[in-house]
Amino acid sequence: MHTPDGPRFLASPREGLPPLADSPSAVSEAADALASGTGPVAVDTERASGFRFDDRAWLVQLRRTGAGTHLVDPAAVPDTDRLLAPVMNSTPWVLHAAHTDLPALTSLGWHAPELHDTQIAGRLLGYGQIGLAGMLEELLGVTVAKDKGREDWSRRPLTDDLLTYAALDVELLTELLDTAVAQLRRRSIEEGTDRILWYRQECEHVRTEWSHPVTVPDWTRLRGIGAVRDPRGRELARRLTEIRNRIARDLDTPPEKVLASSLIVELARSPQDAEDVLLSRGTGGGRVRPPRSARGGHGRRPPRPMPRMSPDLRSMLLHGVRDALSADPGELPPRPEQVRGVPDHRTWSRDHPVAARLLSGFRDAVDTLSGHLDLDPSELLVSRSVRSLAWKVSASLSPGPAGPQDDPVGWAEELVGGLLVGEDARPWQIDLLVPVFVPVVDTVMVDTETAGD
Repeated sequence: MHTPDGPRFLASPREGLPPLADSPSAVSEAADALASGTGPVAVDTERASGFRFDDRAWLVQLRRTGAGTHLVDPAAVPDTDRLLAPVMNSTPWVLHAAHTDLPALTSLGWHAPELHDTQIAGRLLGYGQIGLAGMLEELLGVTVAKDKGREDWSRRPLTDDLLTYAALDVELLTELLDTAVAQLRRRSIEEGTDRILWYRQECEHVRTEWSHPVTVPDWTRLRGIGAVRDPRGRELARRLTEIRNRIARDLDTPPEKVLASSLIVELARSPQDAEDVLLSRGTGGGRVRPPRSARGGHGRRPPRPMPRMSPDLRSMLLHGVRDALSADPGELPPRPEQVRGVPDHRTWSRDHPVAARLLSGFRDAVDTLSGHLDLDPSELLVSRSVRSLAWKVSASLSPGPAGPQDDPVGWAEELVGGLLVGEDARPWQIDLLVPVFVPVVDTVMVDTETAGD
């Protein structure tokens, strides 16, 4: 939808830059104006997780037809949640990439009765994980600046440049939604599909799954924690993560700036060396020594730089290490659930050939179907779930199919459909995937029976 002269650059809100609502009376006026508008309310937030402890909202942008745009400062007005709740909890929302904003909005006590997500609409039109600027250019022929998303939005005062940037995030959301939905309807008619149904189910899934308050990930979400097999190391990771998060919360600073997750995992991989490392390196500038078992030898990676830390932090970490090493064995944590049960798929061709064949067949089926529908394969089923499905189906086929032999196709349909529900697939995805997955299962099942004979 580009114009002949290329996309038009929108430098400022069409109605001018609205003032920042940073007092109770200003927020009340915004609430009254929004309540008098019509249609859904366009919503966006600006957060400062790279500068503050968590991902809470430091600015909320709201726009509704007939009500204009309103920029609300929830940090300056503690009653923002209560003042805007009547309109926010009774009016449909329009966001772009809603999953990034919903926790911050939920933390304000607001819950969308109905959600529209223009990024979801774009994905179902074949644009992939498209940003707001990209969709505005593709569908409306308009571009906006997107160069201030990583600013420190917790700093005050906010400049006019920042407020303008924020206001433009909601300026055209409603128009963008209308255009995208119209295209989804057009595609549905042309193809004989129901992309509007797909869109509604995806929006409801995001609304349900992401409408939770802002949280800070615990130790089970540390990158690389799955490689820590020693329960004592996992206990160490748990305690060090709790210590760094507690300090970060008190300082209102990102946990990574207190203690890097990579360092926690490194110490957890060799818990018996952790105290030695912390003691020998003092208050900074040194390097993390490799575990004793890895010292010497050739080809090992050089030790990683040890970050500076205050004596108080080092003392707390040492207490955490000692507590972890002396903890009751019966209280040590198990491996995080997400890394248990399914072996590395790269070994399947050698160690689990049935699972490997299913995985290959499922991948091919997803790729073929997604190409036919002009969708990214992940829109039908993410890679992790494809692997999980292949592994679980293989368990049902080994040493032989456990289902009724008089109706193997019906058994496979029920098996695959049930497992897809367990993988959090939506009904529209299940309806499309079961017919293309069942032939794969049937082929592998026949080959397994033949090999058994």
